[in-house]
This record gives sequence, structure tokens and C-alpha cells, in this order.
Amino acid sequence: MHTTIRRTAVGAGALLLVLALGGFRYPGFNDPGARASAASGTAYLVSRQLPAGSFETAGFPGFETPDAVLAIAENAQTTTTWNRKQAKAAVDAVKNGSHSVLHAIDDFVDSGINAGQAAKILTLVARPLAMNVNRFNPDKDATAVNLRAIIDGGHQPGGSYGAFNATLDAAIAKRVLGGVPADTLAYIRSAQEAGGGWNFAGDPTGAAAPADVDTTALAVQALVAAKVKNTDPDLRQGIAFLAHEHRASGAWQSFGADDPNSTSLAIEAITAAGFNPAVSCWRDTTVPALKSSAYTSPITWLIGDQLPSGRFKSPNDAFGINTFPTSQAIQALRREWVPVNTLAKQKCT
Repeated sequence: MHTTIRRTAVGAGALLLVLALGGFRYPGFNDPGARASAASGTAYLVSRQLPAGSFETAGFPGFETPDAVLAIAENAQTTTTWNRKQAKAAVDAVKNGSHSVLHAIDDFVDSGINAGQAAKILTLVARPLAMNVNRFNPDKDATAVNLRAIIDGGHQPGGSYGAFNATLDAAIAKRVLGGVPADTLAYIRSAQEAGGGWNFAGDPTGAAAPADVDTTALAVQALVAAKVKNTDPDLRQGIAFLAHEHRASGAWQSFGADDPNSTSLAIEAITAAGFNPAVSCWRDTTVPALKSSAYTSPITWLIGDQLPSGRFKSPNDAFGINTFPTSQAIQALRREWVPVNTLAKQKCT
């Protein structure tokens, strides 16, 4: 699997729609191939639910289940506008015996979570399903958890929320809650390498680790969550890094192999920046020198990575098959909730 782990009840649906669909978005709603692939992937995903209700087939609590929840909710959407009732109904219907997936999420949250984990639960589960983030309690038991307070309590001097990927997840969650702190935006900017990418250590020198696609794609989404302009140089350099890392196959790689998780996150980053990942405009605009190169859509590659069972295969399958590639692929194919914020439609040059 990857070495980095990839992110008051709402009184009115209108607020939720603004948060989910700010700016201009290229979703997969009107792409029949993407929708069919997402539906097949969701059927596979549901078949993998464990007896306790979770999807933690890799054995790491909190690693797979939140992404599975959002994938199921994404697949359930029948309009281009996010429908929280459809999302919640689809997720509520996923049970193994008497145990629902939200029961598993409740147990995980009640066990004690940090700011990065709370950020992912808030972004992938609570907000898209219109659940109370100040008293998160799917089971309606004696324990209600304040996700907002856990995230805010993790805010450190200098803008960090702990590990760098946790900081990126927290920044995205703070957009959903209303706004990214200025010191967090500054901290994310300061971690960018000279080549435009970010690494999982948040080290701008690259000495601790080289820049990678997964972290860069999350950092781009965090910048967009902070409402930077579409001409922002750090944003453009991040997209340019992704352009250089895009393979002729249409995929992005992790550890030298075409990878569905890396490809999914990059698709979301390009969408967040106001571009359509299905065509080369984003690449040619940010790196004009690549205009003469052939372009294969990453969405086409992602659909082609799917097996007849509905599962999306991963180069990490040799270490144990889990649901994470399938969940993130479904999210990337639909793109109706994630990315949580998008910029205005970018012009091609």
C-alpha cells in the first residue's frame, strides 16, 4: 500500500451545495463511461464490507472506511448538484448484518482520533452526509465527538496540524468549515520544493524525500481550498509538476508503477484548479513545451485499470488487496463532492 495515507448539523442544503460546488467544476456526471465504471466499482466495494461494518481489509483502522463512505455517496448522485439525502440514504443502506458502515465510523471516532483523522472524517463523511460536526454521533449513543474541536485543537504554532499530509487534510477540512488559517496556507507554501512539487515530509529541500504525486495533488487541493487565485504561482508550479509526471499511458505513478490512487488524486487536483483532466488543456497551459506531446486522458486510463469484478487493480496488490484504490477511483471518476472547492474555469492557451 502507499506509505502516505491520503483528507453543528447543516441547517440548510444550500450551504452544503455552495461548499461542495464552489467555482467551476468538471465532474464525471455526464460521462457515461465514468458513471458505469463507478457503479461497477461501488458494487465491488459493497461486497467487501466486513462483519463489523467497516472496510478495513488492510487492518489499519481509519485507513479505508472513510474513503469507502464517500465513494458510495458519490456513486449515488443522480443530479449534477450534490444531494445530501441521496448520499446519506445510500450509505445507510450499506450493512453487513446489523452493522452499518456508519457504525464502524462511529466506533473508530469514539476510540480517539487526531486532527488529521478528524479532518478526513469531517470531509469525507460528516459534511457530505450533512451530519453534525460538533456532535458527531452516527450511533446516537452516549458519546458524541466534536470533530471541529479536534481539528482546531491540532493547530500548532506555524500553521501545522502535525504530519504534513495531516496538515493538508486539515486545510481542506477548514475550507469546508469556513476558511483555511493564513498561517496554514503560508506553511503549505513554504514546504513546496523548487521543482513545484511537495513531499510527504513537507521538506522544501527534498532531502527527506523527493516530491511525489500524491502529496502534490493534495497540496494543490489545499491551495484551492484556501481560495488562491487561478494565476497563483505556487498553484501553477504544482500543476506543472503534475504535468511533467503524467505518463504517456495516461496514469501517474507511485514508486515507478502506474497507480490508481496517484492518478485519482491528480485528477482531483486538476479539477480543483479549474481544468478538465480529460483533455490536455491543463498540461499545455501550464507547460507549453509539452503541447506537441500526445495526450492520453487519465480518466480513460483509470477506467481501463478496472477488472471485470469492479475492483481497480493496484501495483501494491502483491502486499494484500484492499478497497482503497477502488474507493479513490470512484471519487475521481464522479468528482461531485471532491474536490471540496474549485477555481473558476481556466482558459486554455
